[in-house]
This record gives sequence, C-alpha cells and structure tokens, in this order.
Amino acid sequence: MFDKKKILVIGDIMLDIYYRGEVNRISPEAPVPVFKKDSEMSVLGGAANVAANLSAAGQRVSMIAVTGKDMQGKKIIELFSEIGVEYTKIAIWDRPTITKTRFLAENNQQVLRVDVEESEPISDKLCTKILDELEKTINNYDLIVLSDYMKGLLTYNFTQGIIKIANNNAKKVIIDVKDPAFEKYEGAYLLKPNQKELQSLTGKPVETEEQIIFASQYLLDKAKCKYILTTCGSKGMILVGEDVIYKLSTSGKAVYDVTGAGDTTIAYLSAGIANGLNIIEAMKISNYAAGLQVGKVGTSAVYLNEVEEAIKARKYGTKKVFHLNERNELGNLVNLWKSKGESIVTTNGCFDIIHRGHISLLEEARSYGEHLIVLINTDASVKRLKGENRPINTEEDRAAVIAALDCVDAVMLFDPLVDNTTVTTDEWKRISPELRKVAEEAPMGTLKFIAPDVHVKGGDYTMEQAPEAVFAKKFRAVPFIKGYSTTSIIKKVEDNYYVYDKMYLNKNIEKVIK
Repeated sequence: MFDKKKILVIGDIMLDIYYRGEVNRISPEAPVPVFKKDSEMSVLGGAANVAANLSAAGQRVSMIAVTGKDMQGKKIIELFSEIGVEYTKIAIWDRPTITKTRFLAENNQQVLRVDVEESEPISDKLCTKILDELEKTINNYDLIVLSDYMKGLLTYNFTQGIIKIANNNAKKVIIDVKDPAFEKYEGAYLLKPNQKELQSLTGKPVETEEQIIFASQYLLDKAKCKYILTTCGSKGMILVGEDVIYKLSTSGKAVYDVTGAGDTTIAYLSAGIANGLNIIEAMKISNYAAGLQVGKVGTSAVYLNEVEEAIKARKYGTKKVFHLNERNELGNLVNLWKSKGESIVTTNGCFDIIHRGHISLLEEARSYGEHLIVLINTDASVKRLKGENRPINTEEDRAAVIAALDCVDAVMLFDPLVDNTTVTTDEWKRISPELRKVAEEAPMGTLKFIAPDVHVKGGDYTMEQAPEAVFAKKFRAVPFIKGYSTTSIIKKVEDNYYVYDKMYLNKNIEKVIK
C-alpha cells in the first residue's frame, strides 16, 4: 500500500503510563477506592504517538521535539529506538517530561488520570536554533507533520517559521491543531481539527454537517490553507477544500477508547499524501486506521497490515484473522454469535508445521460447537516455549493456513506477556501453584475475554491439568494421533538432510580417490 517515505514530525511529545489493577474495597483512611496495581506499561503519547503510528505504517520517521532530563525522557528515547524513529534532534529543556498516568481497573475502566506537565513556551534562542537546523535539512523530508498539543513547543513564531521554510522548499505541512488562534497555522497545506477545535478556531456553530462545512470554508479562507479535515468522533470526518467537499462515516464498529485516535488519523493521512495518493484516498485509509484505533485500549499504534486487512474485510465482507490489538473486533463477532445463542469452541497451540494431527484435532474440536476459534501463539511466544530456532513459519503464515480451513471460524494471535495482564490476582489464585508456570504461557486473558462454551486441548488431559480451561464452561481433551508432531517432522527433515549430505560427501571422496 505504501512505500517508505521520509516524514518529519514536530510537536509536543509525552509519555503515557498505564497502571492496571483492581478496585475492590474502600480505604479506611478516607472514602476513596483503593487501587491495587498488578502491572505497568509505558507507551509514546502526543506527537510521539503520531511518530509511532507513522512508523507502524512503514514510513521513515524523524522527530523534532523537547523533553525533560529525567527517567521519563529517557524512556521516550528508548521507545523511539525500539520502533526505529530517528530522535537525534530532540532537545532537552529544564522542566519535567510531560507524563500522563492512567489507572485502569477491571474491563479497562479508567478510574484516575494523573498529569505532570509545564507548558511555558520555548525560548527564542531554542526556536532559532531548531529553525536554522530545519532550513539545512528540509530537503531530506517528503512531508512535515506538526502535532500541536499546546505544551510549549509550537509557539506562533516557531510554527510560522516551520511553515515558511517548508513552503519555500515545496514541502507540504499537515497540522493537528489545538490553538484557537488560526493565524498560527496560516499557510499550511492541511489543518485537522475536531468539532470542538473547529468551533474554537472559527467562533462558528458546528452542530450540523452544513455548519461544519461552512465553518471549514471560513477557516480555509482565513488560514489560507488548501484543506480542512474535521474529525467528528463516531460520525466520521468531513473534508473541505478549494475544490472538494467529502464526508466519510466512521469505519469503527465499536468505540472502545478514543485515546490517540486523532494521532492515528493524521499519521495515516500524512503517509497517504506523502506516498502520492489523492486527498480522498488518503482520507479513506486514515478513516480505516482511526476505526481500528478506537477499538483498542489506550494509546497505541495501528499497523499497516491491520489497515490492509480491514480494507479487505470491508471489501469482501469476511475477516478470520485477528491480531494482538484486535481483540475488540473479535469481541464483536463473539457477541454476535452469543446473541444468536450459538455455541463457541476454542483451542490453542503453536500450529507451526501443519500435519494430520492438527487437522484431526481441529475437526473434532469443531464438532463440539457451532463456531471454532483457534488461538495461535505469536512468534515471540513460540520462541519462549520452543527455543530460538522456532517457529519455522511466521505467525502471519501460521494464522493464514489455519484460517483457510473450513472447520475454523476465526483465528486469534496471542502473546501471554501482553494477553494475561487482564487476569486478576484472584483469578490466578484459582490455578494451582504447580500449573502456574504452564498458565503463564497459555492464552488466559483471551479465554477470559471469549468465555467459550467448550475449550479443547490436544492430549491426555483432565480439566484440572489445563489451566486455560478455567474460563470455559466445559473442557474436552482430544487424544493426539501417534507419530505426528512438528518436532518429529523437523527431525525427519534433518535426518534426511544428513543422509543426503553424507552420500554426496562419499561420492566426492570416491571421485578424488579415482
């Protein structure tokens, strides 16, 4: 869909921290709930999330920003390094890194958010220094994205300086806007407000489509831009330009969490424009990406393969493979089946090299209900279980092969390190200490989420020996067909290779002797 284009992101970066836990009592010290933390996760937020989504879209991303000289700033640099964002132009300022800490209880209910930030504008000296550097390197980039969270970086002088340098070098500037002073964004290629921001920028009512279009045309004229793209939450988005008015309904089937949806929208819109797509096509792709984002929990990146699959699913009306961050899409399917009173069966495994034993297991599993969901270990999970030389086939290939079977209705990739954070302390206590280690690499969180009617496991097991079955109504064990396993197939291939290699060596020795 996209080639690798060089995109520069400039804006307010922050660290989003998520504490997961449970609330089941009130403090004796004061009438407030007690949050018991189980796990912690840090992700890129603000403009850094735009960069993360651009990287996930397969683009080459550079970042101009400022951060504090603290542990949170170091964590942002570390996360940039992990996803391949070039961060050498990040300056350090004498204030804490902007941090948003969210406390999530069961069912990902946000019970509290704690923000650490100071929003004083950057100094004229730092502004001049960054603009001088940008002027020297501007032609290294195909597109410039500004992500303005009004945290002190994108001042009027700095923003206008960026736009003028970009326009002088025929580079498009796309801006996710926050400031109600539209003069700050004058001359940009495209502005992306939401409805509330459009109203602040124009002082016009924006309740109806007609009002949004009128306000957009007013802003287009005042800010001397080419396009205004207004995101309207669950109602979709409206594009207004010099020669176009176009509306798209949201592609998201369920809005689970709107955090970061605007970042995803502008990232995919920018990637599309940088790759030469017309504005309507770029808008459509960004709409698909935003629809995927709102189905996820918290700030996170949407990957290009997810968008491609969503587009295919919409085109062909079917989708069978669900990735780590697509739990809520699978949930829509599960809820649909359950609403019709249809039974759901699950089974899980690596399914590396598919053989007769796998097919037998899956066909028998399907016989226990009306829908079969197969949970497949990700590559990272397989490596922890089987060693660095496994899997032989990638998670995408393994999922595609299993999904192609008629007896399988859906495939879900899982990684227990991500998946099992939703399992509570009390739920872990339901599993015996001997089985706890086994459970740590089992799809506990996904099975809790699906709550199947039947869970099937290959082998001679009882329900007490299968910890993942704790979330199923019933458990069934299907005996393996003897002589069939991925390990035995690999060994057979290695043995044959050794015999062939030895025969080849002997023939060459005979030639030398002769």
